[in-house]
Amino acid sequence: MSLSIKDARIFSAALKNARKKRKLTQAECAELLGHSVSFQKDLERCRCSTSIEGFFHICRTLNISADDCIFQDGHDRTGSTYQTLMRLLPRCDEKALAALAAAAAVLAGAGPDGPPAEPPEDLPGSQT
Repeated sequence: MSLSIKDARIFSAALKNARKKRKLTQAECAELLGHSVSFQKDLERCRCSTSIEGFFHICRTLNISADDCIFQDGHDRTGSTYQTLMRLLPRCDEKALAALAAAAAVLAGAGPDGPPAEPPEDLPGSQT
């Protein structure tokens, strides 16, 4: 089963961006990934697709977020802060995860259940 044109374009763009971010030529990238230069060029031009194993190998080697290629919600998961946080989460216990979730909800402007949080009444600037 091959990728849809949209999926191939998303992966192609991620591959090309990651290669350029690392300042690699197509030949250097192909060597790093262990495939031919022509295959590298074809991947970047959406002329072919790779196996699932190849997809994971490319994502891991070039630090591409597989989530960005699969879930198109506009959030960049390739940034270092996001990936650092994702790597630390499995080390957290339930109490630490609850604290992180609460902090993230506040920072995102939402309460723990999703809707925007109302400021506490005792904060300066809040209406009483």
